[in-house]
Amino acid sequence: DSRNTSPEKYTPTMSMREKEKIIYGEDKLNRQRLYEKWSCKDKWILYKEGIPLLFGIEPGIKLTEGDIEQKMEDLWLHAKDCINKRLLSVINKDLPEKEWEVKPVDLYCWATVSRITVPEELSYLMEFVLQTVKTPEIKPETEIDNINDREDYNYQRHRELTLGAAVSLLVNAPELCRNTKQKINAQVIASNIITNSEIWFAEEKPLLAQSSMEDLVNQYIKEVKINS
Repeated sequence: DSRNTSPEKYTPTMSMREKEKIIYGEDKLNRQRLYEKWSCKDKWILYKEGIPLLFGIEPGIKLTEGDIEQKMEDLWLHAKDCINKRLLSVINKDLPEKEWEVKPVDLYCWATVSRITVPEELSYLMEFVLQTVKTPEIKPETEIDNINDREDYNYQRHRELTLGAAVSLLVNAPELCRNTKQKINAQVIASNIITNSEIWFAEEKPLLAQSSMEDLVNQYIKEVKINS
């Protein structure tokens, strides 16, 4: 059990965030919010974003511990070797090495196969993405000529957009994610996504019904163990 076992008690006047810190511990909550924030991105720059995230470190943060920095550099060298052996895919291999980009799920799968220990908060989120929203291996959108393939492609894409919208709300506007009892609620989140659909879907109409959005968001909340 990763919950904080501190004897510290919380009172009814405490905010939900203060209670969460006592129950789960501030470090765990910070890592969870870190990955909720970065999971919205389609790609990470491997050297300065992906490698630090595998260590639970916010990209761009100046490190003070030399041993962590060395471990990150060692992992970067290992990643480059795997890329050259085609064991890890990068999006833009034609660019300089430190500009290489990877898909978050691809990096996570590589880390798992390489038996690299990753923070459990990242593992929960990536396992959820792998199980529920990873797009099937079909042709790129510009090459799709079968109507059924196109519909499947668009539906899967809207599932990903819905998850991204839910994570965005949880990170940037948590007050819009709670019901009248101040509990995180999938119905409230789905309703806000539909009401503000132009933010995430532009001029498209969401292909998921609200009930389907609620099921998807509920599964995400359970998978990443968000405290409600």
